[in-house]
Amino acid sequence: MQGRLKVSSKSNLIQVTIQKFIKIVSPLYRHLPKSIRFRQNYRQLKVADITILACMLTRIELRDPSETHFHQMLVKSGIIVPERSRYNRRCRDLTFAMKLVRKQLLRKNQPKTTYEVIDSAPITLVSARRSNQAKVLRGIAHKGFNATKNVYYYGFKLHAIMNNSGYFLNWELTPANVDDRYVAEELLTRTPAHQVLADGGYLSRSLQKRLKSEGMNFWFPLRKNMRAAKQVNSSFLKDQRRKIETGFNNLNIVGHFEHPGIHTLSGLDSRLTTMFLWNVINVHNQLVHGRSGLKLTIN
Repeated sequence: MQGRLKVSSKSNLIQVTIQKFIKIVSPLYRHLPKSIRFRQNYRQLKVADITILACMLTRIELRDPSETHFHQMLVKSGIIVPERSRYNRRCRDLTFAMKLVRKQLLRKNQPKTTYEVIDSAPITLVSARRSNQAKVLRGIAHKGFNATKNVYYYGFKLHAIMNNSGYFLNWELTPANVDDRYVAEELLTRTPAHQVLADGGYLSRSLQKRLKSEGMNFWFPLRKNMRAAKQVNSSFLKDQRRKIETGFNNLNIVGHFEHPGIHTLSGLDSRLTTMFLWNVINVHNQLVHGRSGLKLTIN
């Protein structure tokens, strides 16, 4: 009897992660509008909205790029979910609810903002050499140029604002050929701040003056022939601005948004919304434990 092998059951990672997110989402879901919670035929749902939302966040947490593979893992783990196509539709339908949950959580957890950083990141649907023959979201996506990586690509551009704690406060999706400066004013108007840092792609004196009139100090690095201008051009501000690049990299590691492999705009919107809600949850968890909001949780 003493030589018998002792086996301890190990908790299923997917089940544990789903339960963790259910505890976070449940109290917030109860404050959503009744039109969402008590919509038509809601009593006939075999799987609750909260479970679907938790599954969506779990997929981001576990960094699974494939919807099909993750659905198979849910079934193998004993999670009761609809069949795959129905599950995907439920995820798309709950995108708006997830946005409302994110706003509640951000309003509840966000500390006082010292400064904000604005930047954009590419979302590539197909490579540039195939862009002329691409049929994915033709008429919506477009061919653009990414100056950071010095490459042309076909797809979208993700514009986002992050505060100094690591929370992404707002975001917008545009075709890849849209200039960053055209989106900046609209984004910053919806998320006002006294101090805003940007890179050279936002260099515009007229934009800077308009934002100044609205009480926002809009900083971008100066060119060499602009050093006579009355503006601080310190390396410290440049380093602070680069923090959003770390934030984008963290989101791409878990959400795979730069190469999403998605063929519908609703699917892309659902992926991005889930990714940004995960960001709020992850940053809050890091700050509570005394760590940087830009530190990526390792699973």
